Amino acid sequence: MENKRDLIYLAALLHDIGKFYQRADSGFSDKQAQLSDYSKQLANDICPLNDKGNFGYQHVVWTNEFFEIVQTKLNNIPQLKVNLYETTDDDCLANMACNHHKPKTELQAIVTMADWWSAGIDRRDSIEKEEAEDNVTKINWGKTRYKNIPLYSIFNTIKGGNGKSAFPLEPINITGKSFPKAIATKEDGVSQEKYKALWDKFIDEFEKLPTDSMTGFAESLIYLLKKYTWCIPSNTMDMANVSLFDHLKTTAAFADCIYTYYLENESDFNWNNSDKRLTLNEGKYPVILLGCDISGIQKFIYNIASRKAATSLKGRSFYLQLMIDSIIQRIISHPDINSTIGHVVYSSGGKFYMLLPNTDKVKAAIEEIYEDIEKDIWNEHKGKLIVNLDFIPFAYRNKSKEIDCEGVDVLQKDLASLWKALSDKLTERKNQKFKNVLKFDYNAFFEPNASGGAVKVCAVTGEELKDSEYTHIKNSDSIVSNAVHEQIKLGETLKDIDYIITYKGHNDYSKYLSNRSKVESTIFSVANYMFDDKELTDNDADFRKITSADVSRVKRINNTDFLAAPIKGQRVSYGFQFYGGNKQAKNRQGENKTFEDLTDVIKQIGVTETYFGILRMDVDGLGEIFINGLPDEHRTFSAYATLSSALDWFFSGYLNTIREKYKDNVNILYSGGDDVFAVGRWDLLISFAEDIRTEFQRYVGREDISISAGITIVGNKYPIAKAAELAGEAEHAAKEFKGNVNKADKDNKLGDKNAINFLGQTVSWKQEFAWVKSKKHEFFSLINGYGMSKAILHRLMLFAEIQANNKKNEGKDGFTPDLSYYWNSAYYLKRFMENKDPIVVDFCKTLQTDVINHRKLELIALAARWAELEIKEIV
Repeated sequence: MENKRDLIYLAALLHDIGKFYQRADSGFSDKQAQLSDYSKQLANDICPLNDKGNFGYQHVVWTNEFFEIVQTKLNNIPQLKVNLYETTDDDCLANMACNHHKPKTELQAIVTMADWWSAGIDRRDSIEKEEAEDNVTKINWGKTRYKNIPLYSIFNTIKGGNGKSAFPLEPINITGKSFPKAIATKEDGVSQEKYKALWDKFIDEFEKLPTDSMTGFAESLIYLLKKYTWCIPSNTMDMANVSLFDHLKTTAAFADCIYTYYLENESDFNWNNSDKRLTLNEGKYPVILLGCDISGIQKFIYNIASRKAATSLKGRSFYLQLMIDSIIQRIISHPDINSTIGHVVYSSGGKFYMLLPNTDKVKAAIEEIYEDIEKDIWNEHKGKLIVNLDFIPFAYRNKSKEIDCEGVDVLQKDLASLWKALSDKLTERKNQKFKNVLKFDYNAFFEPNASGGAVKVCAVTGEELKDSEYTHIKNSDSIVSNAVHEQIKLGETLKDIDYIITYKGHNDYSKYLSNRSKVESTIFSVANYMFDDKELTDNDADFRKITSADVSRVKRINNTDFLAAPIKGQRVSYGFQFYGGNKQAKNRQGENKTFEDLTDVIKQIGVTETYFGILRMDVDGLGEIFINGLPDEHRTFSAYATLSSALDWFFSGYLNTIREKYKDNVNILYSGGDDVFAVGRWDLLISFAEDIRTEFQRYVGREDISISAGITIVGNKYPIAKAAELAGEAEHAAKEFKGNVNKADKDNKLGDKNAINFLGQTVSWKQEFAWVKSKKHEFFSLINGYGMSKAILHRLMLFAEIQANNKKNEGKDGFTPDLSYYWNSAYYLKRFMENKDPIVVDFCKTLQTDVINHRKLELIALAARWAELEIKEIV
């Protein structure tokens, strides 16, 4: 039956591939359609009739045609040779994929049930209409609407929005060519011709998929589907903002979970042979939502004392990504779980969620893995990092359209409640951290572990080390812990890494990989090996010739041309991964720049150093967006997967493209989920933050889905841990911003949050930042081009300081506010503009008006400080 499990998973993964093919082809009755007679004849058996008596859901006919055209390829997979069109078995691959709208057997109905659970809707109770306007733009797309309606942005309807932006049909990449655009007319949509071009590329690459094992084929197929179907609407009637990829992936995961549970609990289901409908009994929960998050990430990343800080920080960030990937690998490869990477609903920013079968074996395996990981992470990090892992069993009730969670009593039974319930359980886990370690090694927590006296100390973290726990830094007398040494190697090598090969089998058989990789990292018994492009893609590369790289996953970093480097090992899968900041600024020798190097400024007298900046950013209220942001009717697993994928693409992928403009002086040290941590030359870092905000607004198409930032500016030898802490405080201050900071703004037009804090002042991204920036430019140009004295900068900052002191002490007993800055500023500016260039005079006159406004004086002082720092750069 294990082979049947593979078939059900693959059938569900491809059940709607016909939607892609159909939209690239002519109509069912058109003589130009690429449909065989056999596929057309199947319509009677697999297509329900619509309200006009015609075949509805015709995409299943093209799903069958897809199997026809790739039959030779699929027959090369050993497990499919007798299962693709097996005439003696109704539950062959093609039947289970094509019959999901008219199932004839229980196993086919499992795919149907998985389809409903993924979409959150029982489509057998609805009627497919031939003509309709979509509910977003109200455009009547006509009979070919399914070929013309694009994938609308998932951000359009968040928090009650009514956006009308949609994505073009483009293979996924990180260049930004696939940004959404406004849809106003039918001509703004997509077309059969564009679908055809995309389909042809998909089929060409489909032929390159590995076929020596079902596992390698299916996992590689997931990434190929992601590349080409991420931009395709799953359904142009009610799911036009959910990608076909996310629907296919979650349907396949549900099908596998439901089937695995069904094998052990068949009596929990009822099969009505007359109407061919499979139902689940009340009080039964076939699927679990598993959640994992790593606590202590920020302290772990920033816990840097001094030497090798730049490379160690980057290495630590990448190490955390590998840690999450390794936990996922431990789970999916456990023999009692045996799931796929496609079961992961979301993975980014130090956390992941996945769907698994609710069986005793799976739950016992999860606890076993959790115990092992908790012990391993304690032994390695002694409490600095904590892995929290838990799950909730649930079921989707088709009749009530509700999600029922085992042991959770809530008023509103929807996906948001499921997420929150799991989040609460993970929080409980945090409050019971290292429970398993305490159980098995109580003394480890309470015996002193510091030696005292003359001890070795890690040059990066400042931790005390025992004799076997350290490594000497090359060309230095300094030492670091073994863990930090591995992270330094990761950081130094990351600039040259194009591929990660994860060895999924036993480590004893991975010597070939270890001997050939640039660097390796084994976490939780999962070995990861890093290679550059030439080592894998060159025809003469030694690695291409070996035959012992079995049971490996080859992932290309930030490049979706992932089938370009086939290796000769057996049961290998291929994919790609977006990672924020894999490329770092290099010096002339091709080495990673130090923090001091990042602050270099080229002047006529040579190269000098300036201030160092640390940036921290994240999306405002993202937790609330996930729990309550989507409209009730859109809260489906497919929709949440689409939302997660959209955020991951921006922060893990596209952020690298934004950085290219600043590649010599800005490094992304951490980016995932919705978080950004970057360092670099202070002035360029402000511009980088502005670009991130601008591009994020363009991407989501909304002002009310915002991102806030905090920047601290220090000397380039300032302790990075403290600087990161200060940047975190600045980010927090930005998130505390209230739009009514200007009391004259009674309507709060600026909005809350959506701000940046730098140089000690918080300003709204909306209007205020641009105003400050323009004033800074005026100060700069007038001082450098028109002889205006720099003294005006200090005087304006002094006036703002007096105002700030008044505000700080307002209401205190005995305090009398100093209002002298009102007339002093007017007098000073009047005297200052005497005998000045007319342009300077006009500028000072505007300042006379502006400084009377409390908020504008704060902003003018910020612009003056900003200009003062920039003027120092050219002196």
